[in-house]
Amino acid sequence: MSAVLAQKESLSRTVFSDGSYADHFRPDAQDNPFRNLYAAKRRDLLRFADSRPGSRVLDLGGGPGRIAVPLARSHTVTLADISDEMLTRAARAAEESGVPAKDLSLVRVDAREPLPFPSGSFDSVIAADLLVHLPDPTAALREMCRVLAPNGQLLVDTTNRNPLWMLRHPSYVGRRPQRWLSAWRAGGVLPEWTGIVTHHSRAQFHRMLEDAGLRIVEERAYGSPLAPKWMLAVCAARVPETASPRERDPLPGSR
Repeated sequence: MSAVLAQKESLSRTVFSDGSYADHFRPDAQDNPFRNLYAAKRRDLLRFADSRPGSRVLDLGGGPGRIAVPLARSHTVTLADISDEMLTRAARAAEESGVPAKDLSLVRVDAREPLPFPSGSFDSVIAADLLVHLPDPTAALREMCRVLAPNGQLLVDTTNRNPLWMLRHPSYVGRRPQRWLSAWRAGGVLPEWTGIVTHHSRAQFHRMLEDAGLRIVEERAYGSPLAPKWMLAVCAARVPETASPRERDPLPGSR
């Protein structure tokens, strides 16, 4: 966490849109306690999304383009984020990587609202490090499901509400006992983020996906097997029981 943010007692939701979060979100920084886990999750996201060459991909809440920019080398990618600063950083990353402008669209989108895309627009939708920031994640998941093309895939993760993962990453919290107690009670959410970030249990995560009309095809976890930091699900839209076997299993080869 940046020194500026750490000094505040609490943060408002504007941190995600006013540019502040761009300075906080540093997954590849050497001092980030979750750096290796971020890297592993990114590799899996790229692998899953790359399994369908030439796809139309939506990276929702895609931030500085860690996922969208490399995917744009072989897919048509739309990176949507609420922060102009994040979009600026993504544009810079794309330029430095030599990604053609026609293959990467940058759009300012608030994931709390209906998505500004027609139904069935994307073969893959990615929502990494996003659900925990949304007040109504199930509504957002329904929108992601809506913009998926038939046989499309959704790659979505959440942070585990079981705070045992904090024990393996003590630098995440610091040394103050009261800070540990507050984060523990909030399911791993640091005190300054309480109210704008919500972590989810595995059961809650599964229920949200089911309520949004999605089914899990494959899962990944990052961190301790008993209490991982993150849970990632590869999902497809549920189809009626009367559908053909091919329609019921739209992601062959993803297992």
